Amino acid sequence: MGNYAFLIDTRFCTGCNTCFYKCVQENRYHFQAAKGLARTTVFIQDNGLLHHRCMHCENPSCVASCPSGAFYKTPEGIVLHNPQHCIGCRTCVVACPFNVPQWDSDKKEFVKCTMCIHRVSKGLLPACVEACPTEALTFGKRQEILDKSQKLSQETRLFMYGREENGGTSVFILTKEKPTDIGYPSVANISITGRGSKTLVGATAAAAIVYIGLKKYSERRKEIEEKKKQ
Repeated sequence: MGNYAFLIDTRFCTGCNTCFYKCVQENRYHFQAAKGLARTTVFIQDNGLLHHRCMHCENPSCVASCPSGAFYKTPEGIVLHNPQHCIGCRTCVVACPFNVPQWDSDKKEFVKCTMCIHRVSKGLLPACVEACPTEALTFGKRQEILDKSQKLSQETRLFMYGREENGGTSVFILTKEKPTDIGYPSVANISITGRGSKTLVGATAAAAIVYIGLKKYSERRKEIEEKKKQ
């Protein structure tokens, strides 16, 4: 199947949030959405439109920091979360530079975009892309989408977000305004897994993340063992 990616051209986005509503309908998370948890949404800022969704990084910080393996990346480049393996330590929340993982305390799972893997695996478009009334969203093979994004960015002098941030992502966003001025996080061009000896976070912070995760994991195992004894 190969790796996939999104192109979000904000010149054509009206902020209607049809992508959000269709995503809720397709993935059936109405109760989570009612609590303010969303897999994708568009925030209308005074100076532009801020699209917030999982960036499906090339080297995901959530995957690198997760002590239980609940976060993982598929061969198609899609970053997913398995709640059955999750211990709720929230190290992913600390590690993600895009502020994506949202914890549902009731269902004990994280809410995030899955790139509609259930549709993509059947040759269909993600629900948000199919529903977008202005065709502001494009989906396809990552290299083709990247090439198209870069070409549009150069020809129209638009800013491009997602190409280098956190070591590269699978969501490329074109904006007229400087992305960080709209509200997109200022993210280093290296991921937590690093390039060579570099890392997104310092050694002390990384150690703290791992310690918290392992501590939570140990507590969870102890809790399960006690329940079995009872």
